[in-house]
Amino acid sequence: MRFHLNHFFTALILLSFSSLLTATELKLEHVANAGVKITSAGKVVLIDALFGAHKRFNSLNDEDFGELTQNGADIALATHMHSDHFSVKRTSLFLKNNNQSLFIGTPDMLEQLDDKSISSQLASGDLSGFESKAFRHNNIKISAFNFPHMNFGATQAKNFAYIVDINGWKILHVGDGDVNSDVIEGLKLASENIDIALIHDLFPVRKKNYKKLIKQMNVGKVVFIHMTDNKAAPLQKWLEKNLPTASMLVTGHEVITLQRNRVITSG
Repeated sequence: MRFHLNHFFTALILLSFSSLLTATELKLEHVANAGVKITSAGKVVLIDALFGAHKRFNSLNDEDFGELTQNGADIALATHMHSDHFSVKRTSLFLKNNNQSLFIGTPDMLEQLDDKSISSQLASGDLSGFESKAFRHNNIKISAFNFPHMNFGATQAKNFAYIVDINGWKILHVGDGDVNSDVIEGLKLASENIDIALIHDLFPVRKKNYKKLIKQMNVGKVVFIHMTDNKAAPLQKWLEKNLPTASMLVTGHEVITLQRNRVITSG
C-alpha cells in the first residue's frame, strides 16, 4: 500500500509542477513605416507609430490613427524627430486621449511637447556616448540608448534605440541608428539577450558584414522595417537567399506572433 501511495503522491507533485508551465505570447503588429505595436500579456507599447501623413513612406490616415488612439497603449516611444517617425500634433492628441500613457522620446521632442496638460506623461534622458537610461511603467521596462543616426552627409537628428522588456520578452528597435560594431560593443547589446531586433532596411544594404553584426548583437530574430512598398518584393527575395530566418513588416497591419513556454515560480 505504501508503494502505491508514494506513486500517488509523486503523480500529484508532477501534476503540480506541470501546472506551472504556461505559454507567453508576443505580438508585433506593423503600424506604418518604422512604426510597430508590441503586445504581450495585455500590455501594449507603440514605437515610432505617432507620426502624420507622409509623401514617401506609408502612414496612417486620420481614421486609422483615431482607432490606434482609441485602443491606447501603456507606453509610446519615438526614436527621433524626423517626420516619418514623430509628430507633435499626433503625439499630443494621443496622450490627451490616453492620460495613463507614458511617452518617452529624445530631449528635443519634449521641448516641442510643451503642453502642460501632458507634461506629467513625458520622459526623456540627456544621453551621449554609450549612455543609456531605464524607465519603468505598468510593469514594463524601457531601456533608452544613445544610438547615433545613420550619416547622410548632413546633421542628423538625435536618435534613441529602445529595448522593450515586456512579459519576459526583449525587443530592440534601433530607429534610424547606424548599426555598427563599435556601437554594439559600446552599448553591450550582446549581454541583453534580445529576442527580436527591429532594424531599418538600409542595414543590409550599407553593411556588407551584416551577418557578423547580427551575431555580435546576439539577437534571436531580425525583423526589417522602414521601407517603401516597392522595396518589399526585392527584399523578400534577398532575405530568402541571405537571411532566411529574418522577417519584414512593410505594408501595414502585418503581424508576427511568437510563443514559448516558461515556468511560473510563484502562485
